[in-house]
Order: sequence, then structure tokens, then C-alpha cells
Amino acid sequence: MSSPETQTTEPKIYDGLKGVIAAKTEIAEVDGQNGKLTLRGYDISSLSGNVTFEEVCFLLWHGKLPNRGEYDALKAEMSAARELPEPTLATLRACAPFADGMDILRIGVSTLTIGDDAVDWPINAPADMPSALRRAARLQAQIAAVVAHGYRLGEGLEIVEPKPEHGLAEGLLYMLEGKEPSKARVAGLNAYLVAVAEHGFNASTFAGRVIQSTNSDMVSALTGAIGALKGWLHGGVPGPVLDMLDEIGTAENVQPWISAALDRKERIMGFGHRVYQVRDPRAALLSDAADKMADETGDHHLLDLIKIVEQTTVDELEKRKPGNKLRANVELYAALILHAVDIPSEMFTPVFAVGRTSGWTAHILEQMPKSLIIRPESIYSGPRGLLFIPMDERE
Repeated sequence: MSSPETQTTEPKIYDGLKGVIAAKTEIAEVDGQNGKLTLRGYDISSLSGNVTFEEVCFLLWHGKLPNRGEYDALKAEMSAARELPEPTLATLRACAPFADGMDILRIGVSTLTIGDDAVDWPINAPADMPSALRRAARLQAQIAAVVAHGYRLGEGLEIVEPKPEHGLAEGLLYMLEGKEPSKARVAGLNAYLVAVAEHGFNASTFAGRVIQSTNSDMVSALTGAIGALKGWLHGGVPGPVLDMLDEIGTAENVQPWISAALDRKERIMGFGHRVYQVRDPRAALLSDAADKMADETGDHHLLDLIKIVEQTTVDELEKRKPGNKLRANVELYAALILHAVDIPSEMFTPVFAVGRTSGWTAHILEQMPKSLIIRPESIYSGPRGLLFIPMDERE
């Protein structure tokens, strides 16, 4: 029997860093128990439908909503920044015919430092922050152009030059299609971008903060965040939601389809979240936005079908596992909104990235003044004491 002196306690491992608090942040509060999302002190429900995406960008970067002069200045700054540098355009032309939307986005964004002499690193002094804020605004504008131009080049079409009078949502739709979008579609996309702008220390945001903690540059941190978003466990879900709805087809098929899928222990797309124990508040916002769009267009089919799918899934899960807390997440209604504004399904995740860039860059800005690199530890669980054997003597 070992003595107290020789006993060791195995450190607790937090798989996926679940339950680990890595930092304090003033940007967002995600209350999973009560289904609330707060951006810089504002409940997201009070912002949705009342602000433009540019206002939310300003809020995330500056900690307050802009006045009229600040808002107009930001829109003008972002409008002037949408023209992409030639190295980025050349890269998009070369890669777009052979890559999918997220690969094109990651490749294109990674080139945005080429020929750009703006300094945003190393940031340990308040005097450097204005250039970093300008970089954030420029990247927010540029990423929308990368998404739109990359898509068109991949389809064998010429790029559409942006119009200076367009806001970000209107400009993105215009650059994708080459025609003026309706007010209803602009409002729908704006509501979507506001809903997905920021969501705490999610995987992609944390990836960006880790990269920034090394005193890397904002473009590199943003590129890393995009790479994390690509994974289907994070940002790659809205397309499969539409596939599920297509497979279900009609309201009469919902109950048997959901029941059979649960019998097979399959995941119901658009349900469940790592943090929320109740309905995702962003799902509620996008459901309201979808209602408005359906009233504008007169097309209620998909919206009605999604509502039946949501309620049926909740009821079926409750019957099978009373007290089950699996509820709709943002992706269920995000799929509907993006489909309603005519975004191609393969571009759902890149457009998500356009909205989330505001949050990513806000977190990168918040990380910049910190001097400590993010460097967690691990516990080695492999073999020890192996003896080297020359190659010719190995079995």
C-alpha cells in the first residue's frame, strides 16, 4: 500500500474545455439556462428589427451604439473598403473554379495582408488601437466582397463591382446577383447578419483569439476563425436543414419522418446546442424575421413546415425522454431566411462568416492588449521507456 507521500491525484481533464473559463469579456454574454444573448449590455431581442448590421458592428467594436455622424462615417469607411486588392482578385480567379465556398473564403481572406501596410500588430499600446479598428472595418467590408466575387467566379460569371450607396446587406446581395435586391430581401438578410454577428467564446472565436494571443495579425486570426467555422459541428449545418425539409416534403410526413429518424438515433438538423438548455434566442429572432418575409412574399410553405417540424420534434423528444432539453437552434430558421433571400445553399456558411466577422474582429481587438499567450497544458497518455531499434532490426 502506497504512503500518502507517494500518492498522486490525476488532474481533471475538461474535454473540449467544457466548463473552463478562459477569460473575461465585455463583448457578449450567452446565458444558456435562460436562453438570453446580450451584446455589450443589449439583449439581442431589443436590437433585432431595430438596427442595421453596421450599427451592430459599431457596437461590438466600440462598446456603444453609434450616433448619426458615427454611423454615416462607418458606412462610408466600409463602402470605400469593398474593392479588393489585385492579389486577392487574382487568387480568387485562380481558385474559385476548383474550390467550394468556405475554401475560397479562407484562401481569399488569407491574401488580404498582401500589399497592405496597415499596422495592427503587435498591439500592446492604446495608441495602436485606431489602426486596428480601421482594419476591422475594412475586413468586414472585404469579406463580403470575397464571398460574392468568389461565388460568381466559381460559377463562371464576371464579378459585380459594389455600389457606394449600398449598405452591407444590400451590397452583398447586389454583388452576388448583379441586380438591385428588394427591400424585403435586404431586411431579411440584415436580420440574419444581426442574429449571427456574435456569440461568445464559440470554437471559431476562440481560435481567432488564440492566434491573436501570439501577437499575430488580424488577418491571420480571422483566417483561423474561418477554418474553425468550416466544420459541420460549428457552422456547416444550414444546408442540411433544407435537405431535411426537402426529404420531409409535406406537413403530413413530419410526424412519421421525425419518429423514424429518432428510432434510428439520427440527429435532427437544427436542434441542440452546446450552451443553450432552452430554445436558442436567435431562433426566435429569425422566426419573427421569417414571418415578416413570408407576409411580404406570400410564400408560407417552408415557414409553416419548419414550425411543424420544430413542435413535432420537441413533442416527440418529450414523449421519449421526459425533461429533454433539446430545442431549436439558430440554424433551423437561418436556413429558412437564407433560402428566402435567395442565397444558394452552398453559400450559407460563407454568408454566416460575413455576419460573424464582426464578432470575430471584436474579440481579436479585445485580445490585442493582453500580453499572455493562450497556451493550455495536456496530460501525456502514451507509452514511456521505449528503446531505440535501428531500422534494419525492426520487425
